[in-house]
Amino acid sequence: EYFRGAIQSVSQGEIMAARAIGMSRFKTIMNITLPQMLRIVIPSWSNELIYTLKYSSVAYMIGAPELMAQAKFIAADNFRYFEVFLVVAFIYLIAVVILSRILSVVEKRVRIPGLQMAQ
Repeated sequence: EYFRGAIQSVSQGEIMAARAIGMSRFKTIMNITLPQMLRIVIPSWSNELIYTLKYSSVAYMIGAPELMAQAKFIAADNFRYFEVFLVVAFIYLIAVVILSRILSVVEKRVRIPGLQMAQ
């Protein structure tokens, strides 16, 4: 949905101008539509990625056992639920902060001058 909205936000005038100067449909997509679409979609896609990180297990993405399940096992062994889940919350917080900073750098690097999104 994010990518569809970003593609629709690319000006039809630019696409028509590219076609008018003889660019093929493929070249128009690769040289006009795709670069603009990617720059527009990065902020919203970054939010979705962070949402996914926060509300699902990151560990499944890398094939490791789920962090929360492991925390439950550790807490059940020593009955220190508060400390274990506090460490897990800190791990998630660090992961979100790192991912947010990386995506912010990417967003700034590919930003289109003069096209500022509301922040």
